[in-house]
Amino acid sequence: MNLKVKKYLFITFGISWISWLTVIILMQFGLAKYPDILSGLIGIIGTLGPSIAAIMMVEGRKNLRNIFHFIFNKKEKTYFYLIIFSIILILSFAFIGTYNKEIPYYFIIPLFIYALTFGGGFEELGWRGILQPNLEKQHSFIISALITGIIWGLWHAPLQIIQGYALFDLSFFPFMLGIITFSIFLAYIYQKTNSIFCCAFFHGLYNTLTTIFITNIGSLIIELLLAVICLALYYKEKIRK
Repeated sequence: MNLKVKKYLFITFGISWISWLTVIILMQFGLAKYPDILSGLIGIIGTLGPSIAAIMMVEGRKNLRNIFHFIFNKKEKTYFYLIIFSIILILSFAFIGTYNKEIPYYFIIPLFIYALTFGGGFEELGWRGILQPNLEKQHSFIISALITGIIWGLWHAPLQIIQGYALFDLSFFPFMLGIITFSIFLAYIYQKTNSIFCCAFFHGLYNTLTTIFITNIGSLIIELLLAVICLALYYKEKIRK
């Protein structure tokens, strides 16, 4: 790993794990119970670890213009990929899953906005914006996507022992398999669009869909399907070259 990758991971895991371990300690001593205000705020700081680290490592001056360009830069066909894969994702969940009637329809948009920002989307500033492209300087696209996925999955580890959090007591291996395959999908999207916002959009959309649809193992099937589609397209394009 090059120095930039090591620096990024040190800052990311430092912010996130210290925040989440603080929540765990507070809960152990009965000073917090997730998701109360205190643990919730500290937990959100943890989720922002990848994005804070990414902004700290934006090249050039850390002004709004450079940060905006870093996030919203895009290629010509970005909207094509945004539309096509959004349709695939939504139809896949609608076909495989069952709508969770406990979530009212009017809550879907606020839920998506949260998922796009603090609920996962902001992470893409780091995972696809910093980690994936810097790993590709030393490794192939596929290897870089797999490494990013493994690191991304392990980053979540403390959340699996915070009672009340969505990942609490989640089976480790299915979770890791799902996140690694989804990493391949997001890496492909970033390669084709050069858009961090596009990756954040899909990250947020996926998290929203897993909340409003009851799928059991269906979400894992969808992640595998997306990875297979993207790998097929990647190698097809590579053969043509």
